[in-house]
Amino acid sequence: MGQIAAKTHSIDADGVSNAIEERLQLIIDTIPTIVWSKLPDGSADFLNQRFREYTGFSLVDGLGWGWMNAFHPEDRGTEEWRADLAAGKPFEKEVRLRRNDGEYRWFLLRAVPLRDEHGNIVKWYGLTCDIEDQKRAETQSRALINAIPQQIWSGPPDGTIDYCNDRWRSDTGLGLEELRGDGWQTMLHPEDRDRVLRAWHESVLNGTPYEQEERHRGVDGTYRWFLARGVPLRDGQGRIVRWYGTNTDIEDRKHAEEELRRLSGQLLQSQDEERRRIARELHDSTGQDLVALATMLGQLRGSIPSVERKSRRLLSECKVLADRCIREVRTLSYLLHPPMLDEGGLEDAIRDYVDGFTKRSGIQVELEVSPRFGRMKPDVELALFRVVQESLTNIQRHSGSLQAKIRIDRNADDVTLEVSDKGRGISDSRFPSGVGVGIPSMHERVKQIGGRLDVDSSSRGTTVRVTIPVND
Repeated sequence: MGQIAAKTHSIDADGVSNAIEERLQLIIDTIPTIVWSKLPDGSADFLNQRFREYTGFSLVDGLGWGWMNAFHPEDRGTEEWRADLAAGKPFEKEVRLRRNDGEYRWFLLRAVPLRDEHGNIVKWYGLTCDIEDQKRAETQSRALINAIPQQIWSGPPDGTIDYCNDRWRSDTGLGLEELRGDGWQTMLHPEDRDRVLRAWHESVLNGTPYEQEERHRGVDGTYRWFLARGVPLRDGQGRIVRWYGTNTDIEDRKHAEEELRRLSGQLLQSQDEERRRIARELHDSTGQDLVALATMLGQLRGSIPSVERKSRRLLSECKVLADRCIREVRTLSYLLHPPMLDEGGLEDAIRDYVDGFTKRSGIQVELEVSPRFGRMKPDVELALFRVVQESLTNIQRHSGSLQAKIRIDRNADDVTLEVSDKGRGISDSRFPSGVGVGIPSMHERVKQIGGRLDVDSSSRGTTVRVTIPVND
């Protein structure tokens, strides 16, 4: 009875095992992907139903090395396959397989080795998945990327580049291998190189977006201006996994900006020359005529008998009015162009202007100038004086502050001018717009002398700051 029971148990176990194998076989043959196994030398010993249906091969046709006949001739590379198998490591590759109607489709093939207890490979198992739709999408995306009028690039987190589109390569005359890694740096203009690389390395280090205007050498050896931008792509944990960027040709825009800057400079120069001319005429002609008029009015009053009280009073009022006109003409002449700026320089001109401004407005102005400030180029002194003049005017009109401070500092590298108040702060909408007045005028003047103007405003006050290189 024991032998019968053991035999019955064995039959039941075999039945269960056979049922599991049949079910596994059914699953492997049913799943919508190609499943296979190969011996250590690469010859196939199993190909699922999906392989046979797709290729039209019989099982006998595909076993051994027969499976290779389904591959596109360019993807067969027997030696390459043998090298991958000999390496004994998991691998994957993209290949084209011929369908039973003769059409080739792209597949992603993945293989992993099975080893025995001694580490020897006893079998290779793999999947071959259809990626034709993905490849077509990639091809369309690549065509789009290469067609748009933009240089496009990407690279790993370390800041090197491993991809750039056709337009960048054709514009520079360099191949992808020449631009890979840090090779793209060879096309930078020598004057831009340090600035660009410093900014790029800072972005890579901190993971911040990159943006610089830089000159790139073209295939003809000439340099053109580009606006380069780069942004990081991060994973779910916030780690940068890749950089993507574009280079936009802005050469025409730079030429237009330069032409606008030239015309604006001419306009400001013409404006200053006209101010100088009007100031001189007011001082030398109108002002002198008014002085003569006031003198004659005084003499006329003295010639009228004292009993003519009404006439004497009328002449006195005319004399007062003439004296007021003299003061206003002199003030206007000074505001148009202070002679002290030409005679004594920026520091003396500002001190003189501040004294008059305080008397006219009642605003107390503290002036702080670094020792031995000295003289600068006339156009620089005039531009800085106009910034002081416009800033104090804005304080009087907009801030409500009764105090202001002017600080002028000069060191070996640059000159800094700051005009600040303790008022209620001002918004851009409170400034008049247009060339020649307000903030736009100050920006343009400072730009003309190669400097930078910043305006910081809050409820605690406003600071206008100008920085210019001392050599300019």
